[in-house]
Amino acid sequence: MTSQSFTPKQSLEIISQVISEARHRFDENGFIYIFWGILIALASFGQFFLLQNGRYDIHWYPYLLMPLGAVFTMVYYIRKKSHRKMNIIDRIIAVLWNTLSFYMLILGFVFAGHLKENLLPVILILLSVGSIVSGVTIKSKILLFAGIFIGLTALFTFYVDLLYQPLVAGITAIVALLVPGFFMMHQHKQRNHV
Repeated sequence: MTSQSFTPKQSLEIISQVISEARHRFDENGFIYIFWGILIALASFGQFFLLQNGRYDIHWYPYLLMPLGAVFTMVYYIRKKSHRKMNIIDRIIAVLWNTLSFYMLILGFVFAGHLKENLLPVILILLSVGSIVSGVTIKSKILLFAGIFIGLTALFTFYVDLLYQPLVAGITAIVALLVPGFFMMHQHKQRNHV
């Protein structure tokens, strides 16, 4: 067995090539963005409805869908992983979203009382980070722009009355998760049928 020595430039070229090949093998069909766009919109609009009808004692109940969504997502990716080997891009995005999801759930179910009217804007900021990093990683401009949109909406939401924040979050989920998810699904179908 011989060992080959590489210059720093050659090493960087090899790493770049491996990452480029991983990007080409990464296959995002948009389903999970559609799923979360619908789930977040349903929970947010549900909370908005309850708040508007004075049900302050149970207004957070629709967000009990989130842990169920997290379990579904884990099962979805485990099944997806069993069908093909995960590359570095798959692993980066999986770790990113698992970490962000964990913190969003903890913030929502443990620290909601401390964050009060700042909870939804903070969760939107985390969602923004995930979308931006995913967009950059898989070279998806629509995800990148969706993440920027979510981030700007999050900053705006700090100034929105608590009663209307879920409405803003629901609309944001439709615009920045559901629509890009359908767009990615359309692109996926075109790549695989052409």
